[in-house]
Amino acid sequence: MVNRIGGLASGMDIDALVEKLMATERSPLIKLQQKKQTTLWTRDAYRSVNTKIETARQNIYDNLLLKSFNTKTAATSNSNFVTATATSNAAGTLTIEGVSQLATAARTTGSQINATQNTNLRDLGITEGSISFKAIQSNGKLAEKATKIEFDPDTTTVSQLVEKINKSNAGVTAVFENGRFSITAKNTGDVKGGAEIVVANEDTAMLNKLGLGTSTDLANNGQNAMFQVNGIATERSTNSFEISGYKVTLKSTFNATNTINESIKAAYAERKNAIDSLPLLQTTAADKEAVYNSKLNNYNSIFETTFLTGLTNSEKTAYTTINNAAFLTGLTAGETDELATLNLSTLDLEDANNGVSESLNIKLKALKPEQLTAVDNLDKTQLQSLQAVATKEVAYKNADTKFLADLTDADIAIIASIDWTADKPLEGLSDSETKTKLSKLNSTQLQALKGLDTSELGRFKDVASSQLELKTAETEKISSANALKAGEQRIVDALATVNSALAAAGLAPIDETEDPDKQPPQITGPGTTETPVTITSTTDVDDMMKKIQDFVTMYNGLIKDLNDQTKETKYRDYAPLTDEQRKEMSENEIKLWEEKAKSGLLRSDSIIRGGLSDMRSLISESYPGVENEKYNTLYKIGISTSKEYNDGGTLKIDEKKLRKALEEDPDAVTALFANNGNKEEKQIIDGVEKTVDTRGFLVKLRDSMNNFKQDIEKKAGRATLTDNQYSIGKNIIDMDKRIDTWKDKLEKIEARYWKQFSAMEKAINKANSQAGMFAQSGGQ
Repeated sequence: MVNRIGGLASGMDIDALVEKLMATERSPLIKLQQKKQTTLWTRDAYRSVNTKIETARQNIYDNLLLKSFNTKTAATSNSNFVTATATSNAAGTLTIEGVSQLATAARTTGSQINATQNTNLRDLGITEGSISFKAIQSNGKLAEKATKIEFDPDTTTVSQLVEKINKSNAGVTAVFENGRFSITAKNTGDVKGGAEIVVANEDTAMLNKLGLGTSTDLANNGQNAMFQVNGIATERSTNSFEISGYKVTLKSTFNATNTINESIKAAYAERKNAIDSLPLLQTTAADKEAVYNSKLNNYNSIFETTFLTGLTNSEKTAYTTINNAAFLTGLTAGETDELATLNLSTLDLEDANNGVSESLNIKLKALKPEQLTAVDNLDKTQLQSLQAVATKEVAYKNADTKFLADLTDADIAIIASIDWTADKPLEGLSDSETKTKLSKLNSTQLQALKGLDTSELGRFKDVASSQLELKTAETEKISSANALKAGEQRIVDALATVNSALAAAGLAPIDETEDPDKQPPQITGPGTTETPVTITSTTDVDDMMKKIQDFVTMYNGLIKDLNDQTKETKYRDYAPLTDEQRKEMSENEIKLWEEKAKSGLLRSDSIIRGGLSDMRSLISESYPGVENEKYNTLYKIGISTSKEYNDGGTLKIDEKKLRKALEEDPDAVTALFANNGNKEEKQIIDGVEKTVDTRGFLVKLRDSMNNFKQDIEKKAGRATLTDNQYSIGKNIIDMDKRIDTWKDKLEKIEARYWKQFSAMEKAINKANSQAGMFAQSGGQ
């Protein structure tokens, strides 16, 4: 550290001199700091652009893609019976000819018990600490898993149990009033052939103590809504449902007699169809089972011929029983010798002091008892024979089955001749087709082919072909078995539907012995006394117009903002202010200065201009996802790019043309804007198959905006990235290093100046001292 000496001897203001000298020296540092500040501003400007792009992307998704772009309204001819709303998929007219019953929730009401809201469960004799419910779900099916509700019988009161049940996700609501429990399903509907509320606890004693009986099937009295739509008798588990794009709510029954009769008739017909279709399903399942067994026998025969030839029958049996090629090939020579001397029938593998080597003991412990017995019966020679077989089997399993099955005789000859000792054994192959096949294999698969001759490769091919045939047969067997199972369940469900329809008519149920050809019963009563309810939909053209206009306004605002930034004037004379400069300026002066300094940061920026260009290019594209070619471009529906150069690609709307398109084919306009489609889809165009992008304009625009964002992020990053993850950040890191270097350098320069001035002061002091001495001696 330099000792600083003031200018007492020289009479100079050394502090001021050093400060002026250092001001000049600091000039490169200040310029570097100002450059860093400009870089930071530029980064922030880029990020601001990204925020605007993401806001626009989200706006498009929220208001045009997530919500229905094609807004439709529904009208019903009698809202006392049926109400409806229309989704964008609403099509045609629905007619509800009648409703025979509304959906209701299952409920059980218990008997009177000696309890109040404040009674502890223990006082009721309840000792269990939980109850588990399964209830009907919104899809009309019983929950697969029970919801367990836990409590302490000693401290839980009746009202607290009710509260726990109601706060759970068990799908039921509990009420306790005047000494009685009531349990109601939260969802309406009928679980065909079963209860809608089930208690999963095996012990029914607690149910009895709560007055809920002794059956774990608490309630099976839920009803489906039964109605007739467009001449078809059907049902739903709820009174509100979607059909043909309409969200329908049934409010009251009407024309019940005809609807009930149609429901019974349809249910009987479905049961007959289900029963009639069963024999074919049974025959198909049996045929596929037979084919599979034949293929299995063939595979086993080829497998034995390929791998087990040369083994005795007892060795074949042992190999099949062991069924673990990895175990056999994993035995070392020493372990094989050791194993041949062991009596496994008397050996305790869990005993750490059983005398067996640790590695072999671990391998033996992994085997099942029958495998250990098979191994124990083998001598060393037999073990070695089985190891040789296992080695080939492992090689086969490591190879690619389809590759082996597809080998030609030419392929086999070429592979058998490969010099696997070469550094790159495949490079010398002249046959490009075989080489291409081999190039698709991984190192393990290639390793499996080493050392195999033509005979072995041919046998491997036979095994692979048989294995693939077996796999196909197995898939078909499983599929047909599942179809048979579904067919059998269809009969069960059909019977439940029949009985549900009969119950709605107040008729007795039938059982599975009922003749399916028997004519369904019909009830008498008033016929169609009410006019069927019709539901129609119309496109809300005004709403669609507004959505498109709002989008164009938002889009134009974004385009104008970004264009303005690329054209903004750059004031090169307005560099970022230094701390010293700020001290001499007012807040308003600082604000005005920085507005100039920040102006033009993204002027003529290539990333922004490129992103805008990509977005603009989508305006003029044709959209193959629109079937009506009359409206497959934005221009054809009245949306075009402004011809004014200074507008920078903003959009204009011909409202008359757009309204006409919406009125004539709203579905085409919807597809033009919002079709999800595929980026690469095969279509026949002018008789030629081509790959086209069938996504709508807004979907592609969001994709283009996302690419735009990613390009900016590569340069300017985002808040969650570190500086070394994007290019501007790397520049900032570099500038920080240079700034630190300059600061160190300036400290040394300032120290040098002070050292020089200090030396000068000392010299003047010394000279003054000597002069004083001379003056004194001269006076004497």
